[in-house]
Amino acid sequence: MVQALELTFDRRTDDAVRAQWDVLKDAGLPSLARHTGPTNRPHVTLDTREEVAADAERALTPIALRLPIELLIGAPLLFHARRRWVLARHIVVDRPLLELHAHAQAVLGNGGSPLTSPGRWVPHLTLARGVFDDQLTEALKMVAVAPPITAIALRLRRWDSEAGRAWDVEP
Repeated sequence: MVQALELTFDRRTDDAVRAQWDVLKDAGLPSLARHTGPTNRPHVTLDTREEVAADAERALTPIALRLPIELLIGAPLLFHARRRWVLARHIVVDRPLLELHAHAQAVLGNGGSPLTSPGRWVPHLTLARGVFDDQLTEALKMVAVAPPITAIALRLRRWDSEAGRAWDVEP
């Protein structure tokens, strides 16, 4: 079971990211466009963990009140995941984003994934998972031509993998 805390975007940003998903899919490459579940949407993950305490929802409200914030979606980024790659776009780090992340980590406390802990977190927006070595060059060419995106993170979202549902934290 995985629980996540995520930032979701304005319509313009959502559409721009989905267009990049579609470019990869149309080229026959791995893409999140192929994930058609109802909770799949462009997002930036602030935290992942096995379980979120029941009383955390109310404590997350002040974080939701800090939104919207502007983010810059920058250059392509790769993460090695077992024998394949994750293709993402880097989220340029600035003070408002780091403060929001630190606030979320303080509310949720210890126990989250080390990859989302302060000092180790690499903010990003995933475009594709499961990219093979021989697909990297083509996939990077496809997304590297896309300009940076000035994005608006509008909502704070919780996602529960076991229940297969996502919901916004109400400000």
